[in-house]
Formats: sequence, C-alpha cells, structure tokens
Amino acid sequence: MAQQSKRHGKTFGIAFFALLVWGVIALWSWNTFAVELLGLPEMAYRHAIAFGILVLSAGALLAMPLWISRAGST
Repeated sequence: MAQQSKRHGKTFGIAFFALLVWGVIALWSWNTFAVELLGLPEMAYRHAIAFGILVLSAGALLAMPLWISRAGST
C-alpha cells in the first residue's frame, strides 16, 4: 500500500510540473502567434494555466473508461 501511495505522489508531481511548463509554453506560443500575426488579444498566465487544466481534465475524462476497466479486472 505504501508503494502505491508513493507512485500517486510522483504522478501528481509530474502532472503539476507539466501543468506549469504547459502554461509557459502556451502563453509564449499564443502571445507570439495569435497576437503578432492575427491581431488577437494577449493571454495572461492564469488563462494559460486554466486552459491546461481544461485539457488535463478532458484527457482524464477520456481515459476514465480505461481506468475503470483496469480497476475491475484486478
């Protein structure tokens, strides 16, 4: 049980780090492409993080049937 809890902590840490990196990359790419070339408004860092959370949530919802089927088979 302790090994499983350590893996969940590591997974959470990786997801959190990925979210922070995602925010920087999304902010930079939006502000260089959409603002300069398309004339759209700039994005704030909190909007990039919110979009990253939305993408992670959508991915988790899409993967949920796979997780449920794995949990039922063990």
